[in-house]
Amino acid sequence: MLGFGVTSLRANRTADESIHRALANTRRAVVDFLAARTRALAGLSQVSARVPQFRERLLTSRERANVLDQAQEYRDLIGAAWILVTDDQGILRARTDYPEQYDRDLSRGALIGGALSGTETEGAWLDDVARRLYMAVATPLAASAQAAPQGVLVAAYALDDSLAQAVKQATNSDVVFFALDTLNHPYVVGSTLPRDEVGAALAADSGGMGSLTSDSSGMELSAQVGGEHLIGLGGPIRSAGNDVYGGFVPFRSHEAELAAFRTLQRTMVLALAFGVLLSLALAFLLARHIARPVQRLALATRRVQDGDYSVDVEVRSGDEIGVLSQAFKSLVEDLKEKAALVEYMMSASGAMATQPLSAMAAPAAGGEGLKPGTVFAGRYDVKEVLGTGGMGVVYRAFDRELQEPVAIKTLRPDALAGDAVAVERFKQEIRLARKIAHRNVVRTYDLGETGGMYYLTMEYVEGTSLKQLIASRGRLPIPVTLTVGKQLCRALEVAHEQGVIHRDIKPQNIVVEPSGFLKVMDFGIARLAHPPQGKGLTQEGTSIGTPDYMSPEQLSGMELDARSDLYAAGVVLFECVTGRVPFEAETTWALVAKQLEEEPPDPRGVNSDIPERLARLILRAMAKTPGDRYQSAGEMHDALAAIG
Repeated sequence: MLGFGVTSLRANRTADESIHRALANTRRAVVDFLAARTRALAGLSQVSARVPQFRERLLTSRERANVLDQAQEYRDLIGAAWILVTDDQGILRARTDYPEQYDRDLSRGALIGGALSGTETEGAWLDDVARRLYMAVATPLAASAQAAPQGVLVAAYALDDSLAQAVKQATNSDVVFFALDTLNHPYVVGSTLPRDEVGAALAADSGGMGSLTSDSSGMELSAQVGGEHLIGLGGPIRSAGNDVYGGFVPFRSHEAELAAFRTLQRTMVLALAFGVLLSLALAFLLARHIARPVQRLALATRRVQDGDYSVDVEVRSGDEIGVLSQAFKSLVEDLKEKAALVEYMMSASGAMATQPLSAMAAPAAGGEGLKPGTVFAGRYDVKEVLGTGGMGVVYRAFDRELQEPVAIKTLRPDALAGDAVAVERFKQEIRLARKIAHRNVVRTYDLGETGGMYYLTMEYVEGTSLKQLIASRGRLPIPVTLTVGKQLCRALEVAHEQGVIHRDIKPQNIVVEPSGFLKVMDFGIARLAHPPQGKGLTQEGTSIGTPDYMSPEQLSGMELDARSDLYAAGVVLFECVTGRVPFEAETTWALVAKQLEEEPPDPRGVNSDIPERLARLILRAMAKTPGDRYQSAGEMHDALAAIG
């Protein structure tokens, strides 16, 4: 008995020592795991920050909504919890987890302050409001390592249950992440164990919390969870300023370790040694797996910076690096397409003159209206008349409150006169249109009324209308047409998601900026240019708009849905590749009859160079029956992307 007792005592002591060694190794493994995850996130941010177009979209856009959209797209691409962007003074431009926040000075924090000095900075980020803890990486947005930062990009991942499970799979140990509140009381933010039980153990161990910042060997903690005696060895999680924001504790079961020791003492030692070696080997392979693709992407980025879009980005994995490689490849293809469109616009006889975005018809010849040099609605300095259209006159003005140029469209007095239902319906359309925030859509700001005159304010953009491009150059090259079609589908996709049907898609309402971006205008106001639904084209005195691009159901006065816009998009693509509209007639009524009764002609009959897949796509978009067309703008975009 005495011998058995001594053996048991030694077994327990040896088991405790074994557990402590295992926990020390696990603690280092958790540190290495977090470091590898942080390096991967930093690598993604470094590659993206070197791409000029990426920095310009984040830093030069005047529209905060555009910056927020770009940040949200980037967050989704790299799988970050949130993205934060500041300018070169540390002033917040956009933050995806709190989109309503902006214009805050964040330069005093160590994380962003370090990045503003040109150094990539990392550390914990504590969200007191949501009671969540993150690891964040702040990357200077600069053209090179030696250039002064133009701003800061902060990407973060959460220390939550999902990450705890990933650590458990990698280390075979339960782990708990916790944060400290303002009174240095811990609360659990991520765990593989029941939160209530382990949280109570953390809160009860005030001595362990006190040693978190001072003891380099780790914070020892014991807990009773699920009837098991667990032993943990934790470590701190520090901010960029070296403040302790929380910590982590890997746990192992004392009973399980003791039983294994009693039955498999030698096997345990070998397994532990093998596990350490395997962890080291996996860590080495993981480092190589991350470093080499990042280096290749960095080299590809430098080539893109020099204007070489012929880089070939290999995608071989489905992890974060693979996602970034695929995103980078898509970005290069997008830049290549826009560069081809810009080159086409600038070729032949030289750069085409850009014209201000307007409503978009012939220039106004004076007449009654607002006078340049006057102040309209007590807010807008009228600068010049841009043009006239079927609904009114468009002016370039300067908004005194927003301190930026805008376009003002005054509506014809008879457009809304005497019809309260039409006025309310139009206001609802504008409310929906204002929600559309996308780089391929001209933003609608506001609907106002002064002195009995209704007016709209919208984004002021300079560019060349697609109609001008076709009129001056004839049919467009196939790659240029595909670029136009994909961007048009993106614009329609975001509008349709908000419940807005354009009703007047045509080349005159599509403008290409000098940068290669396409913008669609007049969302929400096309209803004024056409008769109300149910009245068709036969009501005496009504305007029928532009029947060349109108769907059969629109010409018939039937109820419309998003597929009517897709029909018009098909007509636009037909005109791009042939230089003419699909149906032509001497009179408007003859044209309407053709639209309603005749099948659309094959565009290859006009231009034999059109690929068969593109011709089939155009004909499907112009199908007489909505059910035979593409059912969404996203579906049509994917079909165009599959062609090239």
